[in-house]
Amino acid sequence: MNQVTIHWDVVIALYIFFSWCHGGITNINCSGHIWVEPATIFKMGMNISIYCQAAIKNCQPSKLYFYKNGIKERFHITRINKTTARLWYNNFVEPQAFVYCTAECSRYFPETLICGKDISSGYPPDVPDKVACVIYEYSGNMTCTWNPGRPTYIDTKYVVYVKSLETEEEQEYLTSSYINISTDSLQKGKKYLVWVQASNVLGMEKSKQLQIHLDDIVIPSASIISRAEDINTTVSKTVIHWDSQTSIEKVSCEMRYKDTTNQTWNVKEFDTNFTYEQQSEFYLQPNAMYVFQVRCQETGKKYWQPWSSPFFHKTPEIVPQVTMKSFQHDTQNSGLLIASIFKKHLTSGKKILLRFVE
Repeated sequence: MNQVTIHWDVVIALYIFFSWCHGGITNINCSGHIWVEPATIFKMGMNISIYCQAAIKNCQPSKLYFYKNGIKERFHITRINKTTARLWYNNFVEPQAFVYCTAECSRYFPETLICGKDISSGYPPDVPDKVACVIYEYSGNMTCTWNPGRPTYIDTKYVVYVKSLETEEEQEYLTSSYINISTDSLQKGKKYLVWVQASNVLGMEKSKQLQIHLDDIVIPSASIISRAEDINTTVSKTVIHWDSQTSIEKVSCEMRYKDTTNQTWNVKEFDTNFTYEQQSEFYLQPNAMYVFQVRCQETGKKYWQPWSSPFFHKTPEIVPQVTMKSFQHDTQNSGLLIASIFKKHLTSGKKILLRFVE
């Protein structure tokens, strides 16, 4: 009998699985009713009760069973009456689960499916903060982002509100994360208020309002490091060549660099314009691997480009240089060595054979 029961458990689980994949638990042809208190979507960590009531023709259930994600529950089940049972969970913390219940009607056909239900637990949204809107040069969009806070684990919608300070006209944009707003739709002046509203079935929150001017939020087009050049002079130096396609005239930039064995970045700041390729000079340690990155902003504005892709360059080894001073020093040492050899052989009485080679 146990073997037959186990096989029937598998059949029910497969039926539930395929029903869930093709439209959800609620599409099951129920022979009764299942419900969740306080609700099918609830705050994570709550205590919940799941009730199952059988309404099977010609069946007085001897037993009622509960399954969660295909696994039969063994504890915290209470029989309320002949047709109804309750399953209780303490501190439920699973983001999603599907539950169903069955009835045992006879020993020859152990379990009959009653009904099933999707349940979800999560959190109400946090207040969206760090709202920021930028226009990447040549993109044609204003991109707005924010920090949503902790994960909610349930379906959460965000509405971005954009209100013209010149015409009072207000626009709404529905999204699930960040939003790209065409600059063609921002024809109601240059000054706007932007805020974000987050909502799900457990709650709703609004961010603080952000005031922007479209001319102040433009980020220059990306800067790219193209190559490095090592120049050997009295003091060796490395020249980094880089450029950007920006049309903004006044640009402030930073280039950071470090030996890859170090954790600390060195930062070089400068103002520039991109009418020609940029060249930045560095005096670096020999035979070392360095990494470089660059970013720019319109001078006096708030927002920076992201740092460019890392550019790696290894500096050359030091090549010893022969100078007149070092040559004279070597010649003097050679002469002293020869004189020492002569003296040694003369005092010993041995003959010395001298051979000159051009």
